[in-house]
This record gives sequence, C-alpha cells and structure tokens, in this order.
Amino acid sequence: MRKDKAIYIGEVIKRIRSEKGLTQEELAHDSDLDRSYMSDLETNKKGPSLFTVFKLAKGLQIEPEDLVEEIKEATEFYSTIEKEEDD
Repeated sequence: MRKDKAIYIGEVIKRIRSEKGLTQEELAHDSDLDRSYMSDLETNKKGPSLFTVFKLAKGLQIEPEDLVEEIKEATEFYSTIEKEEDD
C-alpha cells in the first residue's frame, strides 16, 4: 500500500510543530497562512507549494532546506517500509 507523498509532508509538519510546542493556530499565524489551510496540510487534504514550504519554515523558525530534508528523509523511510511490505 503506497502513501501519497503529501501524507509524509503533513506528518512532518505536524511532528515539527508539536516538537516546538506550537498549536496549528500559532504556526498558521507565524507562517502567514490560514488556520484551516494548516489543518488541511497536516491532515493531507492539501500539499504545500514551494512558496508555502518557505512560509512554513519561517513559522517553524527553521531553514527551508532543513524542512525539505526532513520531508525527504520521511519519504525515504516510509518508502523503504512500504517496499519491505510489498516483498
């Protein structure tokens, strides 16, 4: 069973937000995004544009490349698990 890449993005955003002790509303405000859009990102109803990734990184107070790397690592991790399940 393959997950859409957007799912990994939502999981990563939620994990980092939680680690930083931020609510969705706080991150949305700090990222200049709507709170309902933030919820859609975390629940994988929507995937962020590159511009939104930059806004999220700003709100999370991390470098955009660090957020992209976190997403890349999560995608590779879950892809490895899925491959093992398919074997």
